[in-house]
Amino acid sequence: MFIFLDNEASSLNVDSYPIEIAWVWENGKSESFLIRPEPDWTDWSEEAEALHGVSRDTLMREGSPAAMVAQRFLAATENCRIVTDAPAFDRGWLKRLCGVVGKSGPVVHPVLEAWVEALRSAHRGVSAAEDATLLAQVRMREEKRTSRKHRALPDAMELWRIWRDLRDGVL
Repeated sequence: MFIFLDNEASSLNVDSYPIEIAWVWENGKSESFLIRPEPDWTDWSEEAEALHGVSRDTLMREGSPAAMVAQRFLAATENCRIVTDAPAFDRGWLKRLCGVVGKSGPVVHPVLEAWVEALRSAHRGVSAAEDATLLAQVRMREEKRTSRKHRALPDAMELWRIWRDLRDGVL
């Protein structure tokens, strides 16, 4: 089963950490959390805050404890294939989040893998040439994606919606 994931973060620096996480299961159900920074999570970018619109004060007041979010995430995504549109960044942020509870971050795959599988299941028995055409359609779909909202749940839902449409043969 695929899990469609998105994170928002304190910055894009090496010391950044996740401030918001959301995931969507194949059935469209989702979970989303603001994450209260750990005491040693001090990195902060005003530019990142301007994009996602979440202040550090908001996280301190409304965020859930990082350990609780990490435990919930690990339990909810066990035995699932996690896909995202930014695997390199999300791997680092998940490693940071899961490290709070002494766990390593899970394997994260590019969302393109899920989209290609959805297309192939909707168009079984196609030739290699047709596969290439389908892949081109997936890439066009990615380019046509609505602009990112820079909030975790709407962005994860958009990844899932594309997968669902491809799976159902709606291009």
